[in-house]
Amino acid sequence: MGYRKGYYRKDGTYVRGHYTNSRRRSTGLNNNNNSKKGCASIIILFIITLIILIIN
Repeated sequence: MGYRKGYYRKDGTYVRGHYTNSRRRSTGLNNNNNSKKGCASIIILFIITLIILIIN
């Protein structure tokens, strides 16, 4: 749990400092990266099995 300092938004309003649960800004982006890596590994595994079946 970290403390975020106060800052000014683009519209000129001030946001006071507050405690946050984590330092990461968005967890959705991290989930997308993990799912892309998983999808790529499944595709590579599928291609390898096709090559083995064709050779035999």
